[in-house]
Amino acid sequence: MADVEALCNELSEQVKALRGGSEAARRRATAAARRIITEISDPEEMIEQQSIVLAEMACIRMYIAWGFFDKIPAEGSVSYAELASSINASESLVRRMGQMLVATGMLKRPQPDHVALSRLAPTFKTDTFDGCHFTMMTDEFQPAYQAFPGFFEKYGAQVPEGETKVPFCFPDGVDGKLTYWELIAKRGEGNVDRFGRAMQGLQTHAWPYTGIYDFSWIAEYAQTNSERPLLLDIGGGQGQMIRAVLEETPAIPRNRCYLQDRPEVIGPVKESSANDPVMKDVQKLVVNFHKEQPVKGMYTKNKIRYACALVYLIRRCIHDYTDEDSVKVLTILANALPADEPRARVLINDQINTEDPTPFVAAYDLLMLTIASMERSEKQFADLAARAGLEVVKVHMKEGTMCGVVECKKAGV
Repeated sequence: MADVEALCNELSEQVKALRGGSEAARRRATAAARRIITEISDPEEMIEQQSIVLAEMACIRMYIAWGFFDKIPAEGSVSYAELASSINASESLVRRMGQMLVATGMLKRPQPDHVALSRLAPTFKTDTFDGCHFTMMTDEFQPAYQAFPGFFEKYGAQVPEGETKVPFCFPDGVDGKLTYWELIAKRGEGNVDRFGRAMQGLQTHAWPYTGIYDFSWIAEYAQTNSERPLLLDIGGGQGQMIRAVLEETPAIPRNRCYLQDRPEVIGPVKESSANDPVMKDVQKLVVNFHKEQPVKGMYTKNKIRYACALVYLIRRCIHDYTDEDSVKVLTILANALPADEPRARVLINDQINTEDPTPFVAAYDLLMLTIASMERSEKQFADLAARAGLEVVKVHMKEGTMCGVVECKKAGV
């Protein structure tokens, strides 16, 4: 019980710090609360809890599919009968799933046969980024986890290797045939769009865009150098990262920044950003970052052509690939760094793994396992950088999160 008492004291201290609005304290408080539950739970209760989590996930997923989180009013409640009638469903079915969500606290029951939103329930309203992330987990990755026994029986109890022989592709029977990116695309344009929206979820606490690395020096650089492209967001999806950087540092000239991604991503972004005050001037390029970086050799000085961009930013992409593929991607970026500018950088924005990771980082490391990759430690990033001809300058971290920026320069510069 001594450990429990110590954890209770820690929880109490962090709750006090929470009154000051500390995000780090909030994270330490929730971590302490989870450890207390682990210490005092009976082993059988842990099995019960796993059953509860699975059932809750299934019910949340169906309430999202039926649009019920939108139909429950922000104030007040709605009856199960009204929800069922809105989709021509069985009231009994809707009630039984709703009771599950009331039991876990995801919904409230303010009066008989009615449900109301909890504080957390609006997360699952239609097309919220976090809601899309949840459905991506249930629809895309949960089947991959469930396929582990069959996958490892077929391929042996080894870490998956390659782009196609991966658990993610196993449930669809396309292992050895399609990459996971190709499978996501094969599932339809709507699935690609949801995946893009899902990648914009969890950005407040898990993967913040800003507050880790100070981009203001790029704006200062731009004042004395009017030609060089400044910031490339490589594999940047719908531009969520570069948008955040430009909003935080508006002095960075937007027309000298680039968003690069696959054609099925860049096409819609060009249309949606046409009148966007932040993104309209950002240049959008279709790029396969496994091949030569196109934004180089465009800078002329004394009639000599140089590789051009100042900063190559790659966010939450390296963790999608094996060491070998990651080294190839980083080598391309290292080769694109300007030989005449020692301040030029490659920035790798990813989760930083540790020997004792947080539960979320450990969970995402297993998610990466389904596509033959991993969440990496500082040492593993340094090893990748060295193999690619880069040198780590500093690893930037933000208190309360395991997301970091590995700042690299060209080796020997």
